[in-house]
Parts: sequence; structure tokens; C-alpha cells
Amino acid sequence: MEDTLIKELSQLSKNEKIMLVEALWDSIASDPGQVEVPNHHKTILKSRLESLEEDKLNGRSWDEIRKKYL
Repeated sequence: MEDTLIKELSQLSKNEKIMLVEALWDSIASDPGQVEVPNHHKTILKSRLESLEEDKLNGRSWDEIRKKYL
């Protein structure tokens, strides 16, 4: 079954594949409680939040970042 599905998916156009990925992501994101966050992600997040708390003056707002890079 898996090989058949992969063959069918490979026949899709790029736009159809993107639409499929978006639909899959939406179905996953609709119930985030069922997606377990890996411990190494939690560790990184904790470290970044601690860093932010220690040095709030050097942070930048999203508007500043957007203006600089977009």
C-alpha cells in the first residue's frame, strides 16, 4: 500500500503537493495537544526564554526585524 500511495503522490503537480502538505499540516495543527514536543526542543526553548529574561534591552520587536529583512 505504501509504495502505491507514494507512486500516486509522485504524480501530483507541485501545486497539488503543496496543497496536500498544507492540508496535512492543518489537520495536525488542529489538535496540537496530540503532538508531543521533543525534550531537546523544550531545552532549547527554556534556554532562549532565560536568555531573553536576562537581556531584555538587546531584544528587537518583530516590526524592527521585519523592516530590516523584508
